[in-house]
Amino acid sequence: MIVVVPIICLTNGRPECISKTIPSAQRHLSGVAGMVIVDDSGDPTYGQWLADEFIGGPWDGKVLHLPEPNGYWQAMRQVWALARHWAGPYDTTSFFLLEDDFTFNADVNLDALVGVLDSHPYLTQIALKRQPWFGNEHSHGGMIEALEAQGQTFTEATDGEHTWIEHRACFTGNPCLIPRRTFERDWPEGDWSESRFGKLLFADAGARGAYWGRRTDPPLVEHIGHHRVGTAY
Repeated sequence: MIVVVPIICLTNGRPECISKTIPSAQRHLSGVAGMVIVDDSGDPTYGQWLADEFIGGPWDGKVLHLPEPNGYWQAMRQVWALARHWAGPYDTTSFFLLEDDFTFNADVNLDALVGVLDSHPYLTQIALKRQPWFGNEHSHGGMIEALEAQGQTFTEATDGEHTWIEHRACFTGNPCLIPRRTFERDWPEGDWSESRFGKLLFADAGARGAYWGRRTDPPLVEHIGHHRVGTAY
């Protein structure tokens, strides 16, 4: 079977970021079949620029223009609807979620991540580790270390070929592979939706999230979005 993963990229109007994000993803991600950009900017000029830059191309890019700025949680509901009703040329068990303000530091073969998600049905996602960003992450020496300081537990797991880090700390919208089963749960309405979605997932005592790689591996992605322009996070 050919393993192919669609990319869903969420943007809300930062050409200076997405113009770096998508080319970086195209250089470093393999196993991709198609890309849809969900444009929540509500800006026709930005929307036309997206179409000019990214429709077609190596990933057969398409743009879904939302009619007005919806804010994060409503835009994520559009992402969820897109995944649930996917009508691409290939069947797929997972989708790669990409926000518009990340670049990649190393190659990532999505086939390998799909294999782990398919063989470990308790996993809700596999995210790519980013650099420390918030103050507490810098002070503790990393994103995972900051969450551990809050009492969360992270455990390395392996199938003999690949290694990942399991946890029950959070669901993240940072670059990640999400299996179809996770999309069966509705994305919540209102502020702090990402945090509340994680709590919904981990109401299942057996559910786990994951970060790809070993604890000692350097960050796979770099957050470059210094100024947040979206709303209703």
